[in-house]
Amino acid sequence: MSRYRLSLFLLICFCSAKSIAQTPVIKGTVESEGERLPSATLQLFPDSIISTTDTDGRFLIRSVRPGSKTLIITYTGYKSLTLAFQLRSDTLIRCKLQAAAAQLGEIVVESERYQMEDLFKATRSGTNLLTPKDITSIPVLGGEADVIKTLQLLPGTLKGVEGSSDIFVRGGAADQNLVLLDGAPVYNTSHLFGFLSVFNPDMLDRVEAINGAFPASFGGRLSSILNIETKARVPERASVSGDVGLIASRLFAEVPIVENKVGLWVAGRRTYIDKVLGLVGQDVPYYFYDLNGKITVRPDDKHQIEFSHYSGEDILEWFRDGNNDGDGFTSSFVSGNNTQSFKWSYINPKKWSGTLSAFRTGYRYNVLNSFEENELVALSDISDVGASYTLQKDSVSTGLNVRTGISWTRHAISPSIINAQGTVAELIESSASQGKLVHETAAFAEADRELNNKLTLTAGLRLSAGILDERNYVIPEPRLAARYELKDDEALKFSYSRMAQYLHRISNSAASTPTDVWYTVTNDIKPQTSHQFSVAWQKLLPKHDVFISAESYYKSMNNLIGFEEGTNLFFNTDFESKLIQGRGRAYGFEFLVRKQSGKLSGWISYTLSWSWRQFNEIEDGAWFYSRYDRRHNGAVVGQYKINNRLSASVVWEFISGARFTPIIGQYTVLAPTLTGVDLIPIYSDINAVKLADTHRLDVGLKWTNKPGRKFQWHWFAGVYNAYNRANPLGINIEEDESNNTLRYTQPGLFGLLPFISYGFKF
Repeated sequence: MSRYRLSLFLLICFCSAKSIAQTPVIKGTVESEGERLPSATLQLFPDSIISTTDTDGRFLIRSVRPGSKTLIITYTGYKSLTLAFQLRSDTLIRCKLQAAAAQLGEIVVESERYQMEDLFKATRSGTNLLTPKDITSIPVLGGEADVIKTLQLLPGTLKGVEGSSDIFVRGGAADQNLVLLDGAPVYNTSHLFGFLSVFNPDMLDRVEAINGAFPASFGGRLSSILNIETKARVPERASVSGDVGLIASRLFAEVPIVENKVGLWVAGRRTYIDKVLGLVGQDVPYYFYDLNGKITVRPDDKHQIEFSHYSGEDILEWFRDGNNDGDGFTSSFVSGNNTQSFKWSYINPKKWSGTLSAFRTGYRYNVLNSFEENELVALSDISDVGASYTLQKDSVSTGLNVRTGISWTRHAISPSIINAQGTVAELIESSASQGKLVHETAAFAEADRELNNKLTLTAGLRLSAGILDERNYVIPEPRLAARYELKDDEALKFSYSRMAQYLHRISNSAASTPTDVWYTVTNDIKPQTSHQFSVAWQKLLPKHDVFISAESYYKSMNNLIGFEEGTNLFFNTDFESKLIQGRGRAYGFEFLVRKQSGKLSGWISYTLSWSWRQFNEIEDGAWFYSRYDRRHNGAVVGQYKINNRLSASVVWEFISGARFTPIIGQYTVLAPTLTGVDLIPIYSDINAVKLADTHRLDVGLKWTNKPGRKFQWHWFAGVYNAYNRANPLGINIEEDESNNTLRYTQPGLFGLLPFISYGFKF
């Protein structure tokens, strides 16, 4: 009997497995006028299944039994669509919606509602998405919305010193983050010496920060990809909006040039405190500005062409004339980015879809100091041109989605040029480091497939190369990601990525500055590489629109850039002789709870991390904590909608102190000086001491006019650093003359600072 029971059991299992394998799926796209609609809602009857489209307007409905089906598609601002059909096998549906008479503004809110569901369903982990609402709703310094400051509140992304726009991702340096603006790299992301980023919030449409499980289409950096996309949907009507704050003011306009075919966006921003204080006799010799422009052309339902431009500069002109004789000291500093990009997209749901992109980007700085006939000039610049072509095809019958492509970038760098005139030339020689040129190329292929109802696998390979005149580097970069569905609302994810980097940024300080130097790989300076593993558990609570993620990672890094102790990079054009290369490792745990809709929205994040470095030339090759080792990093971000006109926001963040190397003693040696002795400092182990932990509370209140008015306005007021805690900016060494000892102090920056801004749109 037991043998018969076993045979019956195996037969039932076989029939069940066969039934599951033959369960058809429904797959397709939702679009209107050739434009795909993200986060459209789909209801399948009689199965009572509810699904949504992803950010590309695609959907997939599994576990459906064959038979008569009714599919209802809804999207705010569009007429609902009802389809009735017989389901016998895997089915591809292309749903076209018609716009309603009046498209409501709430469509933006609706599209944000399911972002976390898109991340949950994908194999990728270690990814954060930000919307314009996330960026503009939280209180920040001066009330100026900032994408980098918002990103620093998410897990895995640490900030530098207080007020800095640096981001350090999973134990990596700031230069290990590839920042893309409409596909063009941005090399300096900060205005106002780090207190604001260069990205105008009015132009932003979608911000994707990838810290792990990198797609094969991205490369060139070890730690993260920050992919920033500006508005591209052709506007239905012309509108103008602006914002007047304490630090800067900005103006934005969108215009439909040809209905549903051609759209134009223009945005500008400038500080004006120099002009305001100039009226009362105060001289503030600094300002910044930036300009954005974009044109989108949609000749038909399948094609879209985009042209983007960005330019911005920080300008400081400072003249000091202590004797009032006209022969004062002049200091000037100019730095700026300039980017242009082009993208042509072709969409064909049944065959291959393609995207052709090209860009040009540049960054430069120029520092001038002059006194009478003496002049000292230091300048540096980097210029890139590049192009890429990608193809993508999704197959419903096989469940196999394929992406492939090629890319090329030409990096041209003048690392440092120094020009000295007058008597100062006797102390500092005019010199120029040799210009560097490297071609970075890559080819990639990637595919993902649902192996069964539980397991989805994404595998890819990127083959990158750095091409020099005398030497070529070729590095394979395999990528692997898997998703296993524990329940409908719960999944485990695993990923492995190898990354390579052919550019390095060199800085003397823990925080990056506009005068940091970019340097390419050479015959002796090898590319940086990394291996990263991660495991994640994710849970989605759709009824409450809550996403929960817990992820751990381990990353090893090779050929990291360092320099010999005591090197002055600013007045040194012989970089390569001072550079050293070593190893690194980082590991940690990241936790996120995020709610994106409802009266109460926001997130809670926490990161526990370690970061280490090792150079043979430093401390006899021993491992030491890196300057990016910040053990604990957490944030609470909340927005509460009190009523239709009033909302409150709050941000509280905590971060462990940065590390530094202190002087722990001194000893005397005989020397031919007036005293006959010199004091020689004794240092601790490198980065052995931690600065004080920092934490801060910011609160804000936003008041708007009644909804539905043609002229819309809002006031945003609040307090930065509400409990007036001056967080450390750096370290000062002070000498106590009474007992001839040294002590360290940590001067703070910014106590309690109120802010207010006024915004409008018509």
